[in-house]
Amino acid sequence: MDDSDIKRLGEILITAEEEEWLNTPDEHDHTETSTHQSYVTILKEGDIRSRMKEEIQRVSNTYSISEDDATLLLAHFRWDDIELHKKWSDNAKSVRESVGIFELERPLDLPSDDKNFYCGICFKLLSLERSASVSCGHRVCNFCWRSHINKSINEIADVDWYGTLKCPYDICRASVGGDMIEKFACEEEKTKYYRYLFRSYVEGSKVIKCCPAKGRSCDVHLTPGSGNFDVLCLCLLSFCWNCSKDVHSPMDCESAGKWLRMNSSDYQDPNWVRQNTVPCPRCNLRIRENQDCSLKMRCFPPCNYDFCWRCRGQWTEHGLDLYTCTHDEVSYEETVFGNMAEYAAGRYKDCHEKWMSNESLMQKAKAKLQQLHTDVIPDLSNKQLATVHQLEFVAEAWSQIMECRRVLKWTYAYEYYLGEDQVEKQDFLKLKQDNAEIPLEKLHYHAENQLNMLLDSDGPSENFNKFRSDLTDSTRITRNHYELLLRDLEDGLSNVVGASTSQRAHNEDDASGSSSIHDD
Repeated sequence: MDDSDIKRLGEILITAEEEEWLNTPDEHDHTETSTHQSYVTILKEGDIRSRMKEEIQRVSNTYSISEDDATLLLAHFRWDDIELHKKWSDNAKSVRESVGIFELERPLDLPSDDKNFYCGICFKLLSLERSASVSCGHRVCNFCWRSHINKSINEIADVDWYGTLKCPYDICRASVGGDMIEKFACEEEKTKYYRYLFRSYVEGSKVIKCCPAKGRSCDVHLTPGSGNFDVLCLCLLSFCWNCSKDVHSPMDCESAGKWLRMNSSDYQDPNWVRQNTVPCPRCNLRIRENQDCSLKMRCFPPCNYDFCWRCRGQWTEHGLDLYTCTHDEVSYEETVFGNMAEYAAGRYKDCHEKWMSNESLMQKAKAKLQQLHTDVIPDLSNKQLATVHQLEFVAEAWSQIMECRRVLKWTYAYEYYLGEDQVEKQDFLKLKQDNAEIPLEKLHYHAENQLNMLLDSDGPSENFNKFRSDLTDSTRITRNHYELLLRDLEDGLSNVVGASTSQRAHNEDDASGSSSIHDD
């Protein structure tokens, strides 16, 4: 089948509504995959620190408490000011005590002469001016405070820290606030403490996440209710808002995670497949053996069939015991079992190779996009006498190429998870995949070949305006085409029946036309 045949078949799959969509100008685009710029804001660390400070000030003003106490309260409630307000309204004193902020009528351990005190940590009698205390009133010498605070900061666990530092007295629950950190912590420990506090704010937020890129300097803010979970950061890393892994739409997080784990295993080896997987009794997709030693298996979405690993029986009729099966174990003839394993391994290998091919092309597009900003666009700006802002359409085109390769990559993982009995959907998806390559290849031609011709010119080219028009139109059409592909996949290829009917009708028309010519 050549490109013209693929294009002709692809046209069968485009309804009147879809054709209107493909030719809709950008200002009318409204799908989730194209709206991440409308709902997602990329924030620098300074921006988030400003938001964090504003929230602390707001709580401080609302409850007439110090900013240090407000910080302790918010950190304790994982920066959920709604939950804090609810608990505070019910019983403010109880909240204070649970956080470790006490209101004492008179300080503890205060000597009668107000000049000396006995440090309960180092057991020395020292002058009162060389001591400090938090809300509990326990007097501790400056040396012990410095040692305790620096040691406590270095012992903070590197994950999920929402707690606070406590008074050095073993039985005391009083919290140590920022004023004490500023007074006694070394500069290195101060930096660590505020980094932990900052991270607790980001991780506690429902609308802010850290970019998962190594050495990241950006964070992402998602407007509540946007419904968009694909994020493209300024560093060009795309990731899923839900799981912080690489963007994997149209796959759900669970299936995408399983696919990535499969990529690091031996699924291409029939012997490994034979020993470590079983076919789902409903859709025949091979499922890897549970790692928790239980017998209950669940097939991948959208099948989600629950069955017993040993007897392949439906789990709802099997019983509640996860570890014991009283039914006869299913046995397969070696030839049948071997053929199934060969087929499963071959099917996975085919999908994986296409997945990796598009991954490679996506990385090349990403590298090109990075090069555009550093070298290509400034060079093109000088030669074509256009501002960098006027040349943003070039970067947009390469960004779209990168995104299209990402989508195509994950369609092959999606294809693998289609059950063996879903032949129509498999055929429909393959046709859609072939059809999706057509506008993408055209966009790539405009973005690379025509761009290179302009870069090779000695000065302003009369073809520049045509290049801009062609590339802008091609970017728009390709984006709309891939949004349609994503929409079909997210709908579970539910329109496959209508498409098949349309294709059969088209084939019948071709057949009758051929017959008429033959009769003549």
